[in-house]
Amino acid sequence: MVVDNDEDELCLLRSMLQLKGFDVIEAENGSDAIDLATRWRPDLILMELKLPIISGFTAIRRMRQVANLRETPIVAFSMPEPASHNQLALAAGCAAHLEKPIDFDQLDFLIDQYLPGHRWELISGLVH
Repeated sequence: MVVDNDEDELCLLRSMLQLKGFDVIEAENGSDAIDLATRWRPDLILMELKLPIISGFTAIRRMRQVANLRETPIVAFSMPEPASHNQLALAAGCAAHLEKPIDFDQLDFLIDQYLPGHRWELISGLVH
């Protein structure tokens, strides 16, 4: 699942996951993210922290209250400032936090770490 209100980033992250062979669910705000995650129980959630309606931090905390989502890895991303976003994201229940601009090699590593198994090789040149 990809959650971002920036259409370009949403498209880029969706493409990256699809290139790796995953089906992708998308949300553009924290409220929809909670609803879709509760309904579909994705294997991984990539989430921007600065979202409309309900912030990424609040959405993550609410997802962690849902029994079926407690163990779902969530990788959050945000601008580097404030520096406390990393600590706050991890405290809210994220497995990892990445600063923007996203390092796609690092994200690719995290996806492979949290979703092991047979996946298509990511063709890095298509996402950089």
